[in-house]
Amino acid sequence: MVRHLYKNFLSNLEQYKAAEDFWRNLCEKTIVKYLGQKHGWKVWLNVHFCDGTPFLDGNPMYSLISPDSKKGIAIYQHEPTEDKIIFGAWMDKFGPIDETQDFVEEIVIGCELSEESAQLAKELIEIWVEGNTSYENMEIFIEEIKNKL
Repeated sequence: MVRHLYKNFLSNLEQYKAAEDFWRNLCEKTIVKYLGQKHGWKVWLNVHFCDGTPFLDGNPMYSLISPDSKKGIAIYQHEPTEDKIIFGAWMDKFGPIDETQDFVEEIVIGCELSEESAQLAKELIEIWVEGNTSYENMEIFIEEIKNKL
């Protein structure tokens, strides 16, 4: 049985904020674990209106960028609809991000948040943040994770 977290996040502001906090903590703890500090990673895509109210659509739920390493993480959360692990991930390129026409290589994760999907996301984020893995190798790791489902 899948253990979904914050099942009503799209209709409940407190659950939405708790889900945002969950992803923030997971990402930031993972980054600090591997780098000893946030090392240039910062919040990336806007997920709030001007008054600070969240968009309340989970699209994206949370994201980070490291301009120095030109890497990104984007997490999209979907409302739970099934009693199984719903998880997807892929690599993408976003850009250009500055006047040099550089782009960001990003891992994109889309899932129904559960303890199980969060663990899969954490595994991929750890590999990506560690820094020694290429875009192409990440695609292989993603396929390996998907094959576990």
